Amino acid sequence: MGAALQFAAGAPDGNSVAATAGALLGAAHGVDALPVELLSRLELAWVLDVLARDLLQEYVDSPGGSEHVPARDPHWWNRYPGW
Repeated sequence: MGAALQFAAGAPDGNSVAATAGALLGAAHGVDALPVELLSRLELAWVLDVLARDLLQEYVDSPGGSEHVPARDPHWWNRYPGW
């Protein structure tokens, strides 16, 4: 996994290529497959983790509810307002 990210970083505009490669590799193999030394350098690692978990939660459980199901998470619409 680390070799793939290093290869991506060597591409033209390597920062964005490596970020995209890391996102795809993390989505395919899970966060545990990503090198910890690279994850610990991310400024917004906590925010990215929360967004990923909330995205999965939305897909699996619909915590914001719907017109027929009440919201399971009372703070969902404060974090993700849908106008």
